[in-house]
Amino acid sequence: MQTEKNGFVFYFDNLPILMSLPSEQRGWVIAALCRYAQEVWQNPDFPVEQAMGEFPALSGEGEVACRFMGAAVLRDTKRWLHQRDYRMQRRQHQLEASAPARKQVPGLSPDPNRQVYRETPEEYLKRLEWMAERAREG
Repeated sequence: MQTEKNGFVFYFDNLPILMSLPSEQRGWVIAALCRYAQEVWQNPDFPVEQAMGEFPALSGEGEVACRFMGAAVLRDTKRWLHQRDYRMQRRQHQLEASAPARKQVPGLSPDPNRQVYRETPEEYLKRLEWMAERAREG
């Protein structure tokens, strides 16, 4: 399951703003936005000004453009975080709801690193013995 954000959306509505800047400033704005998007999903309180501070060559116009586009990055990131949390909660609820069915088979234990059950060789033998006993009974 992916839990890291690996990109951000650039809207075509922002293109006229970006194109109005000198070509050198366009690159700095995009770099600052990338830096901001990289940090803001981990800390939604991360200020766009801090990301812009890492690029001292940004002009006043570039800073305005970066703040404007950064607001959309923040909005989209908050939406993404909400959706990610919702999906994780839903997945956890589904696992908990189906857990009793899994517990009926002795010897299975959850692998904490994955959302599937893995067996040790000992657990596999216990399960085979249980299945053989069930076959004899029924």
